[in-house]
Amino acid sequence: MRPKLFAATLLSVAALGCAGGRQVIATSTHQQRVQAEAALRSAENSQAPKVPEAARHLEYARQQIADGERLMRDGEQEAAELRFRQAAADADLAAALARAVPMKDEARRASEQAESLRRGQ
Repeated sequence: MRPKLFAATLLSVAALGCAGGRQVIATSTHQQRVQAEAALRSAENSQAPKVPEAARHLEYARQQIADGERLMRDGEQEAAELRFRQAAADADLAAALARAVPMKDEARRASEQAESLRRGQ
């Protein structure tokens, strides 16, 4: 009798372990989704929608979030998590590109001023 009880207990623990693993993956996937959506909102609230290259990456991020949501519904948690990470990276890139444009403009103006001063001396 004892070996059967031990085997049943072992199987129960293994089943709980597997179920717990799925919960950890689902929670991680949910966290990745939240982070991706936050990165997208942040980029959308910057100048990114007005900068063509940045806007393209915003669109990539939106599509990857949609793909990740579809993958979650289909039970593909790991693939969904990857899509959400890609979405966050694209949203972050969009925000960085949006910040770079004013810096490029400022650098160009500074360079033009320096050239003008050199010619004037």
